[in-house]
Formats: sequence, structure tokens, C-alpha cells
Amino acid sequence: MLNIKREYNYENLYMKPRKTIVGSRKECDTSVQLGNYKFKMPVIPANMMSVINEESAMHYAKNGYMYVMHRFGIDENSFIGRMNDKGYIASISIGVNEDSYEKLKSLMIKPQYITLDIAHAWCPKAEKMIKFIKDSLPDTFLIAGNVATAEAVIDLENWGADCVKLFVGPGKVCTTKLATGFTRGTVNCILECVEVAKKPIIADGGIREAGDIAKAICLGADMVMAGSIFSGFEISPGDTITLQDGKKYKEYFGSSTQFSKGKHEHIEGKKILIDYKGEIDYFLRYLEESLKSSISYAGGGDLSSLRRCEYFILEN
Repeated sequence: MLNIKREYNYENLYMKPRKTIVGSRKECDTSVQLGNYKFKMPVIPANMMSVINEESAMHYAKNGYMYVMHRFGIDENSFIGRMNDKGYIASISIGVNEDSYEKLKSLMIKPQYITLDIAHAWCPKAEKMIKFIKDSLPDTFLIAGNVATAEAVIDLENWGADCVKLFVGPGKVCTTKLATGFTRGTVNCILECVEVAKKPIIADGGIREAGDIAKAICLGADMVMAGSIFSGFEISPGDTITLQDGKKYKEYFGSSTQFSKGKHEHIEGKKILIDYKGEIDYFLRYLEESLKSSISYAGGGDLSSLRRCEYFILEN
């Protein structure tokens, strides 16, 4: 008889409240340190063409948020220069093929952050690229992913990654689990990986509600990356579409689609329409206020209090 392991996602997990010690949730601190910089919240807009562009990257950086620029059709030197000219951090993405090496060799200004961004980074090409980046850009903070097992986290850290990005398949427009049959439950994946991790962990994908951010931190992640919740806003790069009923939408699509790659090859993503949401700043305040409330329910004053919470699974 097969011993089938149960795995769970954020929607199955909840936290048990503790005694509140602050007079108001406004006193709670949601800031987080990653590398040499501190950010307002542990939330990163995903490095997807329908989520981030230069304009939105500047907006997030200006307001104290971490961001990662996508890697499709970008002139990295120009982007890094314009960000640094404004006093903002430069955070770029890179792949693992030969064109990525050429891009890195041509960098005239060194970025503060590089994210090695491939679907499954537990592979020889990722190992080679991680070592190349750390040899050639030792002062740049390297985020590497994605992976979904403890063994993979150990390897990426040993190869030189400063931070590891988790998950295969939980994104709203990711079709990896349908196309390949491979995925992990977000809850189990974080718990397994943080047990062995010696460096920061970013949980990438699966965020549907503000409370999922607190859940990821509770489980041990240092930050989360999110795509769909940052799509649909005026600042979001996806095309705005108005249907016959007058309702407005924004396009949202994954990185592993023909819309990002420019070719119909190795597709593990899709395009959907997201309700148009208007201005982003209201939503950012909502996320911050929600996370401050989570901290107050956790009985502390900063994100570390979430790590001390008991949690439990509600079966659907």
C-alpha cells in the first residue's frame, strides 16, 4: 500500500492568536532586512512582464519596497544607470543561457541585487551561473531559484547563493503542475526548506490574500514574492482592456509564456484578465496595515513575533 504524503497550501493554514502587547497596530514594524538594505515590507512584486517595468520599479524603490526587474528585452546597463542616478537600488534578473553570460560581462555598473530566475534551479546550468556571478560580482547580493526541496536549498547555498527562492507551480498563471505533474504544497515546502537553510528564503507564488504573507513568515520564510496581487493596477504593465459592458481589465501572464519569451516554446504558463484595480498605493497601505494587524495578533511588535505563533491546518 502506498504511503501518500499530504501537502498543504496557505489556504489550509491558520495561526493561533497570542496576547497583544502593543497599544495599536500602528506601532508594529513590518520592515525586513535583505542583504545590505532594509525594506518597508517583506513583499516583492514578481519579476514578470505583466507585473513590473521600469516605471513601476522606480515607484516601488522610491517608496521603500524591494523589487526585481524581469529579464525579457531589458538593457541592463541603461536600467541600472537610471535607477542609480535616482539613488534607487538596482535589482535585475538573469537566466542561465549564453546570452545571460554576455549580459553580465557587459555590465558597466554593478547592481545591488541579481535574481537568477529559472523554472527549476536545481540543475548544472544554475550551478555554473551562480558560481560565475559570485566570482565576477562578489559584492552583488544573489537570489537564486526556483527550487522546492531541502536538498536543492543546500546545494544552491553551497554553490554560492545569498538567498534561495522557493516553489514550483503555485502561481495563478503557472501551469507547471498541470503540464508536468510536479509541484509542492507551499506550507510543506517552506517548512522543509527553512529547516536546512542557513541563508534567507523567499517564498515565490501562491499568495492570494494579505494574510498569506503573514503565514509564509510564520512558517519561516524571510520574504515573499507575489504576482497576481500586484497585477491589474494602473502601474501594472499589462495592457488595459475594456469589454463591451464597459468593465476594465488588465492582462496578466506568466514568465514561461510566449508573451514573455516572444516564442511558443517550453510553455508552462497562461494569460488571464484581471479586474482593473486603479491606484497601487491604496493596496500597498492595505497590505502593510494587514501585516501590522497580524503582528499584533501574534503578540509582538515586529515580524519576528509571527515565527513564535502556533499554527494549525484546517482541512477543506
